[in-house]
Amino acid sequence: MHNLKLLTSSETYIRLYVLYISVTLLSLSVFNQPLFSQDSNKSNALLYKESLIINTDRDIYITGEKVWFNVITISSLTHSPANISKVVYVEFLDKNNFPLRQLKVSVENCSGSSAFIIPENLVSGNYVIRAYTNWMQNWSPDQFYHKTISIVNPFGSFENLVLQSQSTVELLTSPVTNNNEISNISGVENRINYQIILNKQVYTSREKVKVELIVTDEYGKPIESDLTVAIAKSGIINSGGYGATSSGNLKLNSSNTLKITGSDYLPELEGNLISGTIRMKDTGEPLRNSGISLSYVGKIARCQFSRTNDVGEFFFVTKEPGTFEIVIQPLDPETGNYYIDLKQSFNSNFSNFRPPSLTIDSSNIENINNAVLGMQISNLYEPFRQIVISAQKNRIPDFYGKPENTILLADYIELTSVREVVKEIIPNVYTLRQNGKHDLKLINKFQSLPFENKPLVLVDGIPVYDFEKVLIINSKEIERADVINKRYFFSEFIFDGILSFVTKKGNLSAMEFDNSVFRQVYEGCQPKIEFCSPEYSIDSLKSSRIPDYRNTLYWNPGMQTEKDGKTFIEFYTSDESSDYTIVVKGISSDGKTGYSTAVLKVQ
Repeated sequence: MHNLKLLTSSETYIRLYVLYISVTLLSLSVFNQPLFSQDSNKSNALLYKESLIINTDRDIYITGEKVWFNVITISSLTHSPANISKVVYVEFLDKNNFPLRQLKVSVENCSGSSAFIIPENLVSGNYVIRAYTNWMQNWSPDQFYHKTISIVNPFGSFENLVLQSQSTVELLTSPVTNNNEISNISGVENRINYQIILNKQVYTSREKVKVELIVTDEYGKPIESDLTVAIAKSGIINSGGYGATSSGNLKLNSSNTLKITGSDYLPELEGNLISGTIRMKDTGEPLRNSGISLSYVGKIARCQFSRTNDVGEFFFVTKEPGTFEIVIQPLDPETGNYYIDLKQSFNSNFSNFRPPSLTIDSSNIENINNAVLGMQISNLYEPFRQIVISAQKNRIPDFYGKPENTILLADYIELTSVREVVKEIIPNVYTLRQNGKHDLKLINKFQSLPFENKPLVLVDGIPVYDFEKVLIINSKEIERADVINKRYFFSEFIFDGILSFVTKKGNLSAMEFDNSVFRQVYEGCQPKIEFCSPEYSIDSLKSSRIPDYRNTLYWNPGMQTEKDGKTFIEFYTSDESSDYTIVVKGISSDGKTGYSTAVLKVQ
């Protein structure tokens, strides 16, 4: 047990990556065309490269609306979905590259999805969504994915807009592209054909729509394909091609050689990588080869343990969604007067790309006005809708598993402090005074003798080494105590038992916390969010007086056909008579892509 290793340190994480990529490259060389041979440095860099594709539900939005998007990770070598990085960084930028929104999107099976709200005070114009993985940050920002979307603020200035009179009814005169984007569709031989079959030609308001999708290859044979389906008002949706992937000159650390060093960005193979450096304040020297912990403040104990490398770097992997508080500290309580420099997640360098000026087709003004009205009505009545029905999440277990004993303080008489609770209630735990301080000790379950070393003591999931602070906590603040009175192994780290106290508030407020310990609010990947639309299956819902003027009727980024190449979608129309465009985009496992559109009429 003493020789167990967990892949959390920088050295073992890099070894895991090298093993993973070696197997990947071996499979490529066996099953695909020969790899580069003339310039090994350049070929290695190219082999390791990733690209991205982002699809949005629309390309034209009104301020205050939500942008729904999905992201697909692509191998730059095969142009097929690549399941390497598990996190994609998405930023919503203005024309000056100021990030208006920054999100981390979790990727499963090469795809992830989320949404963000457009600020209501934005000036009308074109804005950019850029995306990249942690691994892609080793290259120039020119290699990141960039997508332009158009924003209209009906209450702001229109001085930056250009009106044009065109016969086509589009907000943009043509799909926006730039020299950093290339079409992933390279001819008929790389196309997937999508057939969209509606069960009616014309629909009424709040009527159920059933659409059949049939997917075939260039020879007409049914194939399996991942799909993204968007249905929105025809005047504000762009029915252009599947998407684009990053292109341009390869720039990697000012050379074409890929180097795994402390300053590089590692691929996130399992989840969001939290990394940084720990140094001593007085000397600036790194804390080398020392055990440290990452823990989350809360009622569930979620601790990880790792060891810094020769330059004081540490690496932790988290799969926790949402925003939470983290605490990072050395395992040795004698290590004091240190500071932690946490590596920033988002890239602060930008490409030279700027979106073009927003051009409005004068014939499309009425469609935009209808979209503005739809946005206002939808936002006004959104709080009154009963749409979201989600299953309750399963409780995340404590990292130590099922404890030997759990003591609920509500089941016992009220005491004054944790010291009395330990003395009177908690089994196999006792206190003793050594060197003028109180220590906590656990009785070994298998030997019925005290452990030689101190246990790992937690308060609201955080390791605490000053037991005096724990013992003086008012017992009224404690909800429960968990006892693991057997030796616990985590990689190379061994603990003589664990004693975990959980307070009623679960936020460490019951104890005086050491301010010198690194404690910070951290934003992980976005929680999963699903697009929901009104349900009109029964008369009481169909006759509801809450108006329905959705600009986007349907959005589903995670569909997949069966082997027969078929799948179905169902949704309800809104109250607005209009033409809606169905846009289907997809990609197969071997990188073939395609898209198709159809018009849905509602009268």
